[in-house]
Amino acid sequence: MVLRNTFRSEVKGWSTVKTVKTVKTVKTLEPIGNGQSVPSRAYERIMEYIAAGDLAGGKLPPETALAQQLGVSRTALREALQRMESEGYIVRRRRVGTVVLANRLKLDAGLERLNSVTQIVQGAGMTPGTAFRDWRRDSANRLIAQRLGISIGDPVSVMERVRTADGTPFCYDINFIPTKYITEEDEDSIGESMLRYLSDRHGQIRQALAYLYPYTADAIVSERLGVPVGHLLMLLEHTHYAPDGNPMWYSRTFHRSDVISFHIIRSL
Repeated sequence: MVLRNTFRSEVKGWSTVKTVKTVKTVKTLEPIGNGQSVPSRAYERIMEYIAAGDLAGGKLPPETALAQQLGVSRTALREALQRMESEGYIVRRRRVGTVVLANRLKLDAGLERLNSVTQIVQGAGMTPGTAFRDWRRDSANRLIAQRLGISIGDPVSVMERVRTADGTPFCYDINFIPTKYITEEDEDSIGESMLRYLSDRHGQIRQALAYLYPYTADAIVSERLGVPVGHLLMLLEHTHYAPDGNPMWYSRTFHRSDVISFHIIRSL
């Protein structure tokens, strides 16, 4: 935010008006005393600054000024900014500066419950959508066959989608399903929720094995989600099981970490 302060001065008999820019400063970091590194403290303070919402769609101050305001070295600041850029909160552009992309996460999901992407988006009061959809029939490779408990070469239906929340692409999924459960003829009937459709057709899916990995966007994923190559994502792998205990559906879902977060409740 920039505040303008106008004052009048007299220079060699001439009355002039000058406009001075006063930059709103970030509160200086307190002395390190809790074991956190300086870059981590800088990261947290900048995130607090962004979370206020005033800079969404705007820019952070130049590195030199921001380092002085935070009371840290430029090396520590750059490490904090690199982390923020990899997580999708900012992007640094030559001759433009550091642009804020998002001021806070919009979606949050618990991994202990088996909810569809549609349910997660609706639960946040947003509208789910699909920006891209592709359907094809393929033969299972070794990995897909292992996940689905079928033989290598068995036919599978493959469906790719880009899911949106209020029009923002945040999730790219690739789904592999044996053709005995779903075929291309089902494509137009699926709607927004694959979980609901398969449960309605073949019995309620109540169990899934999930793995969560960090993932940096390659060329294909970056194009689908509209993020730079190398952007930090979360890859969620799911194997969903039919009521009889057999694998029904294997999916690989790439989530934008600047739009959605995941949590899990742990207890003794």
